[in-house]
Amino acid sequence: MGSTAEDVQLADPTLLDKIDKLRELNVSEYIPLPQITFRRDQRESITVSIIPSPASNSERAERLRAFRKENLKSLEGQSFVSILKEACDTMGIPSSGDVLTAGQSTFTEDVLKIELCGPQRQHLSVIDIPGIFRAPTPGVTTKADMELVRRIVYSYIENERTIILAVIPAPTDIATQEILTIADGVDRHGERTLGVLTKPDLVDKGGEEGVMDLVRGKRNPLRLGYCIVRNRGQQDVLMNSSDRHQKEIGFFATHPWATLDKDRVGIQALKDRLRELLVDITRREFPKVRQEIDKRLVASQRELSLLGPSRESQEQQHRYLLDLTTRFQKITDAALDAHYGRHDEFSKRRFLKLATIVCWLNEKFSDKVTTTGHTVEFNEPDEEQNLLFGASGVELQLDVDEHEDKDDDPEPSHKKGAQAKEILPSLNDYPELSEDVEPERVCVSPRKEGVLEWIEKVYRSSRGFELGTFSPAVVPTLWKEQCKNWEALALNYIDSVILVVHRFIRGLLTVICVDVRVRSNIFILIEEALLEGYKDAINHVRFILSVERSGTLVTTNHYFSDNLEKARLERVRLAMEKHSWETDDEHGKPLGKAVMLDSALQSVPMGNAQYTAQDIHDILKAYYKVARKRFVDTVCIQGADYHLVTGPKSPLRVFSPGLISKLNSDKLDFIAGEEMVSRRRRQALNQEIEALKKGKRLLAI
Repeated sequence: MGSTAEDVQLADPTLLDKIDKLRELNVSEYIPLPQITFRRDQRESITVSIIPSPASNSERAERLRAFRKENLKSLEGQSFVSILKEACDTMGIPSSGDVLTAGQSTFTEDVLKIELCGPQRQHLSVIDIPGIFRAPTPGVTTKADMELVRRIVYSYIENERTIILAVIPAPTDIATQEILTIADGVDRHGERTLGVLTKPDLVDKGGEEGVMDLVRGKRNPLRLGYCIVRNRGQQDVLMNSSDRHQKEIGFFATHPWATLDKDRVGIQALKDRLRELLVDITRREFPKVRQEIDKRLVASQRELSLLGPSRESQEQQHRYLLDLTTRFQKITDAALDAHYGRHDEFSKRRFLKLATIVCWLNEKFSDKVTTTGHTVEFNEPDEEQNLLFGASGVELQLDVDEHEDKDDDPEPSHKKGAQAKEILPSLNDYPELSEDVEPERVCVSPRKEGVLEWIEKVYRSSRGFELGTFSPAVVPTLWKEQCKNWEALALNYIDSVILVVHRFIRGLLTVICVDVRVRSNIFILIEEALLEGYKDAINHVRFILSVERSGTLVTTNHYFSDNLEKARLERVRLAMEKHSWETDDEHGKPLGKAVMLDSALQSVPMGNAQYTAQDIHDILKAYYKVARKRFVDTVCIQGADYHLVTGPKSPLRVFSPGLISKLNSDKLDFIAGEEMVSRRRRQALNQEIEALKKGKRLLAI
């Protein structure tokens, strides 16, 4: 296919110009771009500039971009040597003839860009990358240069939109050319590798046929084939382009080269072939570039957001921690108000529904104190006790959550109840609590029978010279024994609340702070205050236990008197009922039960030990009912709610703006200072995002 004006138009110069500009913006570092582009201009001009490597910091990048030579008339002889030396000095690499200094590299990832524009110029630009070498040359190249060159080569040819020109000297054995092996590794189907044979004029007599077999595809074939060109020789260095082309045409007109197909011979044929390949790649791949820029931009912005705001200065660190405390407290407030619709985190993490979990623990604690808090069952348990003995809804209150999808339930419906254990975190997950929180304490189940015998035994062993009454020490002695399970139940309860509060704090820190190091430092900062808060709650519950179990038995609750009176009257009624009979009026209508006064007096003997034991039982039972409810409420309100949940000194309020305001610069840097790895990554992401945004704007024009 010849080089015609129509061929050039197929490539859409405007679109290809955008590709070239995208490369200048370093977009090619993040998005694969076609690596060969066309340029056209209506006037003759030469421009030399430097495209900084993506690894350059902002200061170096600006310095390299400032190097620009415009409107040059030619790059002949000493003029080019002078510009090249200045460019090398700017990039920090030695120019021709310079001695390599210690720590200096012969190569760089910066791009020296030379634009030759004009109406008579060919519309083609090629990125020339260093050739791979296998051994360093002392004073010229180093092992580090070998690795750098190989990295540069791969950074370009791995791009699936790059046309690989495998330039091979014709006189060499093609089997030894590593570039073909490398190209095959990254272009398995050979869709973008074009072989270019050079220096055919240096091929020994008799070796021409082997070289021509390569061009004809008879040996070591490539899918895109080979082109062959004749370079300037040492004596042709000063030859102009026109003379050079004529000499090349004359060379390939001689035997045996004249037998080769013309579309594979000479610089013009190579340009035409590249033009065809570029059109194919550009048409196929360029529509995807905008999509990939958008996709990469979103991914980079997401990664940058995960790093959080920059935290290099003290002001930035202070603001960063204040923002974290503000978000922590907002979510905490929503958790305590049970406003779970305010933040998405509640639907993702059930353990953040703190108010619901604490309410469940309160009800569970009340139920356990009611059913297992006493040592011996009282006679004739009242209706409330019977109801509580059969209650099972308390255990399952959190199992069916109207705010969560059914599919999110960890257990199927027939295993409801097993989830109650999952609601509570394990102490093993938080070793920092091991000194204060203990494994669950075991309570002895209440004895079902023998309460009167037990009371009478204690009464007989404690009575003195009382007349018609009993020793005031009897009821306190019985009381302390009857409610001894309260200690284990209350401490188990407060430990459970501590665990769910602690899990909430640790879990919420994980939600709001993705930086593991910062999160760990924050916990180190607040850990001591948290543990002090937990100790205060435990100590307060122990104080309540001491007051209730060992203090004076006092109540002003009228239910005590009412219940005691009802119990005594019920006991009298049951005793008299044994001597009662049904009565009717003169017409046979039932009047009710009647009892003889003498029989009634005989049915209620006064002053014996059995009656005293029964009276003590009624007193103890009436007081236990009142004290039990008071105890449960006090532990829940003071021990749990005030000390652990909603009180001003609750552990939930430790991580607050007030705490951050007290930190000095050293502590701020220790807690929130950004590691060098994060800083470098942030800088790289900012550069990438800026380049991608500029590229996106460029494509939108």
